[in-house]
Amino acid sequence: MGKYNILHMKIYFMAGMRGQGKYIEVYELIYKYLEELRYQVIDKVVLEKKSSEFYKELEKGGDVAFQNFYTRVMNNIKSADVNVFECSIPSLGLGYQVQKSIDFNKPTIVLYEGENLPHFLAGSQDDRFIMKKYTQDNLKKVLEEALEEAKERSDKRFNFFISPKLLSYLEETSKDEGITKSMFIRNLILEHMKAKKVNIG
Repeated sequence: MGKYNILHMKIYFMAGMRGQGKYIEVYELIYKYLEELRYQVIDKVVLEKKSSEFYKELEKGGDVAFQNFYTRVMNNIKSADVNVFECSIPSLGLGYQVQKSIDFNKPTIVLYEGENLPHFLAGSQDDRFIMKKYTQDNLKKVLEEALEEAKERSDKRFNFFISPKLLSYLEETSKDEGITKSMFIRNLILEHMKAKKVNIG
């Protein structure tokens, strides 16, 4: 289990608000299973209100409400140990959250039901990104396996200082190649290991 204690492991779960009509029972099951597995779920925004009420309140609140919701979501993604997203219903907002989770170097689990494969997300090559297909019958097992895989992929991290020029190059190059900065650095290390004929394992 590594550095994680399940009792203190924080999970942020989000799903498409507009998918409540079809998937609300699935959303409820995911929360239920996370709690049964003894993870700490840090937000239940997708269950707090019906989507129509939720969006009406946001629009009524104007810029401040939108900013507060954005900040809330970003803080949740940053503070969670693992982020879990149900992506059976196409959603630009949800896709953005998935990408931010990857950008923050968080283990990121995307679940989808049946044939509802999120085609764009399926192209992600980030090593902390995990995509799993499920049915209602095997949802708990799939979720549990995905979380175990996420914990295994949570490598130790380290911080280091580089010059602004190097940072700019790193940001531009990783963006051009469509990968995160951390993945770009990991790829360089792996290439160096291959050149030195080091066993990657």
